[in-house]
Amino acid sequence: MYVFSRNIIHLLQQPILKILKPSLPYNDKQLIIKLKRGDRKAFETIFYRYKARLYYFALGYLHSKDDAEEIVQTTFVSLWEHRHLIIEKLPIKNYLFRIEVNSIYNYLKYQAVRRKYEERTLKTVTITENYTEDYLHEEELSKALGDIIKQLPERQREVFNLSRRDGMSHGEIANSLGLSIRSVENQVYRSLKFIREKLKREYSI
Repeated sequence: MYVFSRNIIHLLQQPILKILKPSLPYNDKQLIIKLKRGDRKAFETIFYRYKARLYYFALGYLHSKDDAEEIVQTTFVSLWEHRHLIIEKLPIKNYLFRIEVNSIYNYLKYQAVRRKYEERTLKTVTITENYTEDYLHEEELSKALGDIIKQLPERQREVFNLSRRDGMSHGEIANSLGLSIRSVENQVYRSLKFIREKLKREYSI
């Protein structure tokens, strides 16, 4: 694992479709040689040369600007961290798109698992509420859920309450708190997982 400089972190945080900056006049092989030596200018050139193509490729699969931008950032993070493994005779774009395809695949697989888990968790909570007489009285269940929600980290609790208590969509929450939609989805998912585990462990539900 390599430590990023502030310059590289700032670079990756820029809007993907920002106007291109002048790049070094090198071909792929020359850039790869310099990149493997840790040349940040070479990395910056590769970033500006390929970021737009990678962004639109990811957007075609994910249909989300925020998710596409995160995938592109993940792709370049992986490029930097594993630069010593790059084979010089291969075009850099082949390496980048292979990383991105794997990132997209893993992301879609994770999303499918997350949605399935979330649906199952919500179903469990719903069933619990419908059969409170077998476990807890409704008032006791409400208090138990409230106590568990209070144990969530502050930002996670805020996102969860906006979603479940106030009925805001993930997009609305993202805009309100300045987060990406993917970040909001992850916060809700972790909250539901924590609540379900707590109910099962402490209340046998």
